Amino acid sequence: MPSRAGLKAFQNGASVHSAGSPWVLLVDDDPLLLKSSRRALAERFEIKTAGTGQEALDLLKVLTPPSVVIVDQQMPGIQGIELLHRLRDLSPDTVRIMLTGQADLATAIQAVNLGQVFRFLTKPVELALLQQSVAEAVALYVQKREEAALIAAAMDQLAKVEPRAEALALSQLLKTRLTPRELEILRLIGQGGVAKDIGPQLGISHRTVDVHRSHILQKLGLHNSSSLVRVAIKAGLV
Repeated sequence: MPSRAGLKAFQNGASVHSAGSPWVLLVDDDPLLLKSSRRALAERFEIKTAGTGQEALDLLKVLTPPSVVIVDQQMPGIQGIELLHRLRDLSPDTVRIMLTGQADLATAIQAVNLGQVFRFLTKPVELALLQQSVAEAVALYVQKREEAALIAAAMDQLAKVEPRAEALALSQLLKTRLTPRELEILRLIGQGGVAKDIGPQLGISHRTVDVHRSHILQKLGLHNSSSLVRVAIKAGLV
């Protein structure tokens, strides 16, 4: 979750005009509403506007996805619900708000189901309510991004730790099932050694090495030297 200081900054009106900061996209075919909304939000957030759904989609082809998008339902061409549905696929993390002059339940349900709308506001919306809604939406976006980063870091750490944990467990298993001589032969097999070469290194005959190899295969439930090589590598013997 976002830090308390960061969340408080968003909700109390801290400026977010720094590079890489969250930004808000306003989409409405009413230029006066765009102008008033932009003026109400610009001191706190980076704002970009679009007059139609298609203009918004074209804008997103050259920009990074917005943190928050505010979309009017009734627009020429692409309707608000359809635009939100497309934006959900283009940028799942973007928090979506719908503006509409039709305060009917059916529109609200459709907007929530298709566009996964965070908030449903009816026109004319009070600027204070719009500011608060956007602040909460940006805070939610930050939270989602931070949680995603934490999960990614945890998965990365797991990917690094898991092989070591597997190697340790396998190494312990080998020590309980194999004799010290068998472990040494397994290590040499893992390095690509064959019986005629391993024998002289250990001061034993190659036939003795073959006997040990057979015992190792039997104890580990394996069937060939390739399997022994893989086990030796996974156990960190090589």
